[in-house]
Amino acid sequence: MKKVFMMISLLFAAGCGAGNNEYNAVAFGDSNTEGANYPVRDYPENEKWVNLLALAQQGTANIYNAGIGGETTEDGRKRFKKDVLNRNPETVFIMFGTNDAVVLPNGKPRVSKQRFEQNLLYFVNEIKKHGGQPVLMTCLPIAEGNGTDKLYYSRYDKIYYDAGKGARNWHNSYNDIVREIAGREKVPLIDHWRNMVREAGGDTDKALIASGMIDPSGNHMTPKGARVLYEAIMDSGLLKK
Repeated sequence: MKKVFMMISLLFAAGCGAGNNEYNAVAFGDSNTEGANYPVRDYPENEKWVNLLALAQQGTANIYNAGIGGETTEDGRKRFKKDVLNRNPETVFIMFGTNDAVVLPNGKPRVSKQRFEQNLLYFVNEIKKHGGQPVLMTCLPIAEGNGTDKLYYSRYDKIYYDAGKGARNWHNSYNDIVREIAGREKVPLIDHWRNMVREAGGDTDKALIASGMIDPSGNHMTPKGARVLYEAIMDSGLLKK
């Protein structure tokens, strides 16, 4: 995955050029930022949301993809200086939580809510300190399934999420932390969860699956889902046009 990340970063650094009017933006997150499912599903690489941004901003901004599949905010914190701050970004899109919220067999999440909040605040404050604009983004709604299909519960045991009223609700409780930080710290928020639910016409498995925005894993975006995020970013005015 790291080789893929490096190749994509180099591609956009070279492809976008380096004019005086350009600035650097970084997309920082996990597999839904990297687009790690695209080769597995045979989705076109140019339809990843970061790649769509890079194409739209060509000649205006250098968009770097600093997403790595499987990572939590704890993992991201270890590489934050190298992959984000050292690029001197003016804008950083931050989307973590899908892996942080995974509940382990011991009944505890991979990253506690308290630590998740601390890590996000660290990212936000360091970006501000270095003169950049952090942009927080919520993660997609989980398509749970019933355990016998290929969706979320085929890989993560449903019983561990019963206390949180299901995986989708539990994951959205991490999104609530993102929303709360955005409001408190007065940083822009792209509420991808709500945008996808609105596009799907509801937050049920039936609506989400029928929407075509979530792949068979239940927690990764298809190109259609990625375009919803791309359009929300473009509509926000957070990047130069």
